[in-house]
Order: sequence, then C-alpha cells, then structure tokens
Amino acid sequence: MPQDATPYVKQFRKTWKKFTRLDVTEDSLANDRRSLRRWRLLPYIAFLIPIDDPAIVDQLTEWQTAFRPWLAYDAQPAERLHITLHHVGMLRRSPWMLFPNTWKRDTLFALADRARDAIESCAPFDIGIGPLNAFPNALIAEIHDPHRCLRLLRARIRRALPLRARPPAQWNYLPHVTLGFWGQQDAPPLAGRLRLFRDVEPQAVRVDRVKFTVYSRDMLSPKRDILISAEEDVIARFSLQG
Repeated sequence: MPQDATPYVKQFRKTWKKFTRLDVTEDSLANDRRSLRRWRLLPYIAFLIPIDDPAIVDQLTEWQTAFRPWLAYDAQPAERLHITLHHVGMLRRSPWMLFPNTWKRDTLFALADRARDAIESCAPFDIGIGPLNAFPNALIAEIHDPHRCLRLLRARIRRALPLRARPPAQWNYLPHVTLGFWGQQDAPPLAGRLRLFRDVEPQAVRVDRVKFTVYSRDMLSPKRDILISAEEDVIARFSLQG
C-alpha cells in the first residue's frame, strides 16, 4: 500500500507545514491555567496505549534529549510515554460540578466493562513511531498506522461507549506521542532544528495492551517539573488477544 494511502500521513504533513509558518510557539500549560479556562484542567480520562518497549523508549528519550535546551518544561517522563487512543472526558472533583462530559469516579468501571470485549477481541498489531513533528505547543513523535489497525481499535472502543463518553474535540484525531512542551519562544529556530529529524524512518512497535486511566493535573501556575508531578490513576488494563 502506498504510504500516502495510509491514515494520518496528510494530516502530519499539514501539521508540519503549519509549524514552519509559525512565528511564536504557544505556552498551553500556562494559558490553560488562566481565569475561566482552568475548569478544563479537571482530571483527564482516556484510553491509552502505553509505550514501554525498551528500544522505543530509548529512541524517544534520545529525541527528547536532543531538544532539551528548547523545552520550557521537563520532558514527558519515560514511564508515562503513551499514545492517547480515546478521550472520554474529565473527572468531577465534587458532585455539584456538572460541567459537560464529566464523570464520577465510580462510573468509570462500567465504562471499562463496556470497552473490554471491543479491546480484548482485537489481535495485537504493529504501528510505526516517528519521525518527529511539532504542534504549536509541543514536540511530538508521529504515529503511523500502515494496516489501519489502530484506527479500527479506536473505532471499536468509541462504538462500545455511550455517546456522552465521546466528547467533541477541537481538533481531528491525530495519534502521536507527546515528548515535551515548548512554552513560548520563537518558532523558526525550532523548525530549522526539527528538519534534521523529519526524514527518520518510523520504528515498528507492537501494540498488545491498552489501559484506561485518569491523569490528575495541577491547576496552579506550571513549574518546570509539571509533567513529572502529574498523578496517574489506572482504572483498568486490557490485553489484546484476538
């Protein structure tokens, strides 16, 4: 199958072109903690694909190190490298906090049960990680899905969940691994350095597990170690067995 026919290739090209035209990067970690936008920082609920293959983790860590001087915050910790498969919503901190697409913690186990068969009836599959790319706010590694298995798994999870667990997104889904955040700085020098990493061949990694997790994020002004201090609460783990 020609590479252009695989999912997400055109989206990644558009993402890269957008970044090369950017003047200044966005400090989303700081911006989201201002005034009324802070409600969006409620604990984040999602189905994730953990990245823990030692060779892949080493490669991602090497890329993080190459950009460490340009990251405003400490890089994503190696033990939390992941691909977000589906965002379910946010966790209510109190019963009266009735924001859209929020969930009480005791309802999450039922969501996990609804998704279990959809996940575990899928067979393990391979995806490609790399090359590097960038959002206006973050350094990312692209995820390529040559056999469309990741797209199918995501669709199966979404169909298994109630409509309220499929919140509208500001952007089209584009699978990636977030490596670190830029903060606010001039973008052209970053684009110039990233060009050195744009022709890296994707590295194959096996997808055989998914986890359903909650990330709690600090609502205070972000410090350099903000990603390290985030807390993770794993609701359920699944193995692809089909």
